[in-house]
Amino acid sequence: MHFELLHPLAQDYANPQRRMNANSCVLKISSAHGSILIPADIESKDEQALLSHAGNKLAATVLIAPHHGSLTSSTADFVNQVNPALTIFTVGYLNRYDHPHETVMDRYLNANSNLLRSDRDGAILLRFAQSEWSAESWRKLYRRYWHYR
Repeated sequence: MHFELLHPLAQDYANPQRRMNANSCVLKISSAHGSILIPADIESKDEQALLSHAGNKLAATVLIAPHHGSLTSSTADFVNQVNPALTIFTVGYLNRYDHPHETVMDRYLNANSNLLRSDRDGAILLRFAQSEWSAESWRKLYRRYWHYR
């Protein structure tokens, strides 16, 4: 396993005007079996900065959608550079921000990424092994009787 912190850069902390979301840690976890990119709550400006200084490191098998799939994140350039086979939206059920935004989900679908959502699918179980990866939904594996409609 290889863990790499891609954002923010050390000098970014010197700017007191930076918003908290802009200082979100972007972590890439890589193995021989696949990789996952976790960009936390970064928005489009920070996606562009990442593309500039770490663009060659962004491609990932699985992506946790930045900023829960808000309209202020997941720019087309970022989505295309990461090119995830699977995108996971970590969102609460009936969240007040209505994340993920439909336009953002369409960007990932147009990039041929499969989509899972924590509000609909529950916990997402990822397995990276034997040069393959898989994802399963807790709610699909352990369905409750009220899910059978």
